[in-house]
Amino acid sequence: MAPTPWTPNAYPPTRRTDHVDLYNSALKGQIHIPDPYQWLEEDSDETDKWTTSQEIFTRQYLDKNSDRQRLEDDIRSNMDYAKVPAACSTNRVSLVLKLLGQDLTLAQPALYRSKGKKLPDFTQGKSSDEEVFFDTNLLTTDGTAALSIYDFSDCGKYFAYGVSYSGSDFSTIFVRSTDSPLSEATKASGKDDGRFPDVVEHVKFSSLKWSKDSKGFFYQRYPAKEAKDGIETGGDVDAMIYYHTLGTSQSDDVLIHSDKSNPEWMWSVDITDDGKYILLYTVKDTSRKNLLWIADLEQNEIGPNIKWNKIVDEYEGEYHIIANEGTLLYVKTDAGAPQHKVISIDVSGEKPVFADLIPEVKDANLAEIRFVNNDTFVVIYKRNVKDEIYLYSKSGSQLARLAPDFVGAAAVASRHNQPHFFVSMTGFNTPGTIARYDFTAPKEQRWSIFRSTKVNGLNPDDFESQQVWYESKDGTKVPMFIVRHKSTPFDGTAPAIQYGYGGFSISINPFFSPTILTFLQTYGAILAVPNIRGGAEFGEDWHKAGTREQKVNVFDDFIAATEHLVQNKYVGAGKVAINGGSNGGLLVGACINRAPEGTFGAAVAEVGVMDLLKVWKAWTSDYGDPDQPGDFDFIYPLSPVHNVPTDKILPPTLLLTADHDDRVVPMHSFKHAATLQHTLPHNPHPLLLRVDKKAGHGAGKSTEKRIKEAADKWGFVAQSLGLAWKERK
Repeated sequence: MAPTPWTPNAYPPTRRTDHVDLYNSALKGQIHIPDPYQWLEEDSDETDKWTTSQEIFTRQYLDKNSDRQRLEDDIRSNMDYAKVPAACSTNRVSLVLKLLGQDLTLAQPALYRSKGKKLPDFTQGKSSDEEVFFDTNLLTTDGTAALSIYDFSDCGKYFAYGVSYSGSDFSTIFVRSTDSPLSEATKASGKDDGRFPDVVEHVKFSSLKWSKDSKGFFYQRYPAKEAKDGIETGGDVDAMIYYHTLGTSQSDDVLIHSDKSNPEWMWSVDITDDGKYILLYTVKDTSRKNLLWIADLEQNEIGPNIKWNKIVDEYEGEYHIIANEGTLLYVKTDAGAPQHKVISIDVSGEKPVFADLIPEVKDANLAEIRFVNNDTFVVIYKRNVKDEIYLYSKSGSQLARLAPDFVGAAAVASRHNQPHFFVSMTGFNTPGTIARYDFTAPKEQRWSIFRSTKVNGLNPDDFESQQVWYESKDGTKVPMFIVRHKSTPFDGTAPAIQYGYGGFSISINPFFSPTILTFLQTYGAILAVPNIRGGAEFGEDWHKAGTREQKVNVFDDFIAATEHLVQNKYVGAGKVAINGGSNGGLLVGACINRAPEGTFGAAVAEVGVMDLLKVWKAWTSDYGDPDQPGDFDFIYPLSPVHNVPTDKILPPTLLLTADHDDRVVPMHSFKHAATLQHTLPHNPHPLLLRVDKKAGHGAGKSTEKRIKEAADKWGFVAQSLGLAWKERK
C-alpha cells in the first residue's frame, strides 16, 4: 500500500511576532533568541482557536487512513481483559485488589476487595469472592476523573483518596468509610453516605500518609491559585506539608513544614510501621538526591515546631528508609554506591551511626527492596535490564533466589508485619503473573502462582523477544530488546516501532502492550526498545552519562540503535518509526533534527519537552539551567524548537499533547509544531499536531481516549510508511 498522499504548503496559518528573549552565554556573552510563538504559551482565545484549527487539519489527514477504524476496533478487542498488577492487604480489613480495564465500557480502573478475610481463589479462573470497593467511573459522567493517590488508615476504618480531573497533576483528597464501598449499588441508592465532608484541595506531587492513631493524614499542597478550565501554562512553587485532622475543614489544617527560601523544593512524609518516627524527605529537583529528617512522635506534637533529627542534611545521594526496628533504620541509598546498597543507621545516640548491611553489587542495580515478615528483605536486582528476585536476612545474608527462570520486570507488594508478599511479573510477551510467597507454608510450597492474566484476541505465545547489544557513537555498549511476531522474518524488510526515554533515572523495563502487539501482528512489524543512557538500568552512572553536558549521548544512543537494526537486517531501511513521551518526546524531537536524512521512516513525539530554554527548575538536574551561562551553551544546540534543520527532509512527524497537561505544558508541542510548519512548509511529509482536550500528561487518561489515541498514532505510522494490512490465518 502506498503512503497517504500529502500536499505541502497547506498548513493552517500561525501568527508570528518579533518577541525576543535575552540569555547569557559563557562563550558569546548576551544572546538574543527570537521566540515568535511566545504567545502560544498563554491561555487565550487565540491559542484555543489555533489548537482547534491544528486538530481539524490533523484529523483530516489521519482519517484518510482507510484501515484506521479497523485498527481501532482490533486494539479495543485486544485490550479487553482483566489486568491485575498486584494485590495488597489493608490492616485488619479485607484484602484489596486493583483491577484495570476488566470492562472496556468503563473509562477508569476500579479497586476490588475480597468479601472475607481470606484471599480470593483464582486457581480455577474467576473468583466470586471479590467485590467492587471503589469504582472511579462513578465520580464523573465522562470518565475524566482518575484515582491518583490513596491510603488506608491504620485502624482500617478510613480510606483517603486523591482524585485528579482531566489529567491534571493536581488532586483533591476525600475520605470515606471502608464500610461503604463506592459502587453501582451506591449510585442506585441515590446517595453516598459513606463519603465524609472532608475536602482537601491544591494537592500535587504528594504522598498521602495517615498518622498511626488514624486521626488524620499528611499531604503536600501548593498555594491556592485561580482555577481555570483551559490550557495550562504556568508552574507551581512554595510547596508545603500539612496535616489534616479527620472531620475538620482544610482551613484548620496544621502546617508541618515549608521553606520560602527554596520555592522549588518539594517534600513527602512517611510514618514508620511502628508509628514511632515521622520521616521527612526533601528534594530540590528530579535528580533523586534527597535530604532525610526524622522525628520521634513520642517526643513531638504534630505541628510546625517538630524538632527534626537531620540524619542527612546535604544533597549527597538518594536515601529511602525501608523499615525500622526501634532506633535502627534500614535504608536504601546510592551514596558512594551508584548501583545502590542497603545500610543501617542507628539513631539511638546523639549522632547517627551508619553501617553497610547489603553491599553494592557492581554488575546489578538494586532496584527495589521491601521488609516482610518482620525479619526478611525481598530484593529485586536489575541485571542487564532483567529483574532477579532474592530473599535476604535482616543481617544482610542472601537466603534464596525466587523464580530463577523468569525474564522480565518484577514488582513487590507487601506489608512489614504480614507473613506473605506478592510479586507481579510481566514481560514483552507475558501479560502479567502474580505470585505469592507465604512464610507460613512448608518451604517447598511457599512460592505459588496467585493469578495469571488471560488475554483476549492476542496469543502472547505467538510473540518472542530477544536482547542484543550494539555500539553507540562513542563506543559505549548499549542493550536493546527486539520483539516480533514469530512469523515476521529478520530479512531486512520489516517495519519497526523504536521506543525510548533516556532520562531522569527511569528504567524502561520489559512491558506488555496489547496496542503495540496488535500493530506488530497486523503489519508484520517489530518493536525495538534500546535501553539508552539517562535511565537507571545500570545505576546512577548510567543516568549521569545521559544528563547535562552529556545529554547528547542519549540521542546518539537512540540513532545508533536504528542504524544497528538496519545494518543487521532486523528492519528495512527507512522503515523505523521512533516514539517516546515526555522526556522521550524530547528524544524524538532531537533525533529527527540530528540524524542523517532518511534514518527514520516516521516520528511520533508525545507530550514532549521541545523548548529546553523554558523548562521547570526541577528538571535542571537532567537538562541544565538555561539561565546559567555555562549551561546555556550546551542546552541551546540540543533544544528541538531552536534547531529545526533547513537543509534536509524530515520524516512524517506527529506531535501529541493535551490541553490540561500541567507537567510538560502543551506550549512545548504548540511552539514546535508552529516552528516545523513555518520552517519546512515544503517538506514532502506531514508535520502535524494532535491536541487532546480535557486530558493531561497521560496518567488517568480514560480507556476510550487511550484506544483512540493508540489508533491515531500507530495508524499514522502505518499510513506514513505505506503498510499493508496482513491477514493472519
